Amino acid sequence: MEAAISLPVVPWNWPKWRKWTLYFALWSIPALTALSYYHLNLIVTAQPVSWLYGIVSTLPWWYAWAIFTPLIIKLAQRFPVNEESWKVLIPTVYIPAMLAFLGIHALLNLVLFRVTGLHETMNLTLYEVHFTSRMHVNALAFWTVLGFYNAFDYYMRFLKQERQASQLELQLAQANLRALKMQLNPHFLFNTLHSVAALVRKNENGTAVKMLGRLGDFLRLALENQGTQQIKLEEELDFLDRYLEIEKIRFQDRLVVQKDVDPEALGLYVPNLILQPLVENAIHHGIAPHSDGGQIIIRATITHDQLVLDVQDDGPGIEKIETARKGVGLSNSIERMQRLYGDNQQVTLHNVPDGGLLVQLTIPVQHTID
Repeated sequence: MEAAISLPVVPWNWPKWRKWTLYFALWSIPALTALSYYHLNLIVTAQPVSWLYGIVSTLPWWYAWAIFTPLIIKLAQRFPVNEESWKVLIPTVYIPAMLAFLGIHALLNLVLFRVTGLHETMNLTLYEVHFTSRMHVNALAFWTVLGFYNAFDYYMRFLKQERQASQLELQLAQANLRALKMQLNPHFLFNTLHSVAALVRKNENGTAVKMLGRLGDFLRLALENQGTQQIKLEEELDFLDRYLEIEKIRFQDRLVVQKDVDPEALGLYVPNLILQPLVENAIHHGIAPHSDGGQIIIRATITHDQLVLDVQDDGPGIEKIETARKGVGLSNSIERMQRLYGDNQQVTLHNVPDGGLLVQLTIPVQHTID
């Protein structure tokens, strides 16, 4: 798919010399159009035409705006216009800036007319010709440049959001695939079915049936939420419970799970499948290697406008935090968080003083999703 995309066709991916060539070619369109007026006047009236006056009064006029355009763009980047700011920025920033550009433009034309001798011949003044008579066209040029830039900027931000949404969908599909692979892992299924068989031999058929039901629920829930970026924390914990019930078959009393969840947090939205890989890592590294097992603590608290999710084990912890952050499950969770919330999120890892590892996710409080 990627090989079929020809990026050099897109102008903003061209080399600089091609960009500048296209840039001045575009500005040459109104310049040459204005100059053609004098040729048309010659054809229609058959009167002599001052080509010096025609060239001086048209080409520099428009090419000056070609020079001003990067400055206008810098201004637009420095003072971005949105639904809230335009009422303040237009009268306080953009109108004064427009008048300044018009004044500089008029001064440049005045100097050019004086250098070429046209100013004294035509007996023109700065106010009468270089500013007043061209003010409406120059004002239109200023607002056109500003409008085109804002439209282009909006389009590029739209493309960026679309690209990020596509990447998030791909990552979510990969997360579902990894969860499904883990579910179908022969070792995982063998241990689960072995535990169920042991329950049957002990005549604990009710518990065995319950565990098989949990396995079925776990597989069903993992597949039902494919394509969903965010779900309520209550649903995420429900999915996690299915996974933990299966793991408890393997570890029995060796695995202790404690939850401390703020009831108000249950209705908030979190990334889909964000907790399961973290709990899986905690079991694999903090619980499984030890004959005595251990405890996993899952917390969800609201602090101001942030939702804090903790997954903590009481294992040996880790020596290199950065190495753990590069693990497949954690690195994928970090990347998904960054794409969903940008800088308004945080993933931290800490070795607990009494032993164990704490993984903490901090995300914005979201009562609804778009």
